[in-house]
Amino acid sequence: MSTTIAMIALRPSFRRVTALTGVTRRSMSVITLSDQEAVEKFKTINSKTVCYFTAVWCPPCKQIKPIYEEMSTKYDGVAFGKIDVDDNADAAVEYEISNVPTFIAFDGEEIVARFSGADPNQLTSMVEALKSR
Repeated sequence: MSTTIAMIALRPSFRRVTALTGVTRRSMSVITLSDQEAVEKFKTINSKTVCYFTAVWCPPCKQIKPIYEEMSTKYDGVAFGKIDVDDNADAAVEYEISNVPTFIAFDGEEIVARFSGADPNQLTSMVEALKSR
C-alpha cells in the first residue's frame, strides 16, 4: 500500500459512498489499523481518537464490538480505530496492552483515558469525556 493510499484509508473516519447519481454520502466507521505506522498516522490526522485493542479469539471483544461500531456513527469529531493485537503486535507492545479489549482515548498525541474490559457504560463515559475536551 502506498503512502498516499494509506493516508486516504486513514483519513478520517469517513467513508465516501458515491451512487450512480453522483451523490456522496458520509458515514463514520471504525478504521482498522494494521501496523504501528498506521496508528501514528491515524492519531496525527485526527485530533481526538479512540483506539480499541482487540483479538478475534476474545469473547468480550466480540460482545463490545457492535457497541463500539455503533458509537463511531454517533460521535462526530472523534475517530474510532481498531487494532488486532495479534496482527499488530508492535502497537500492543507500544501501548502496553496486557488485556483485551482495551480502549485508549487520545487528545492529539496525549493519552487522556484508558480502560480494559467490555463495559459499554465506561466506554460511553470515556468517549463523551474525550468529545467534550
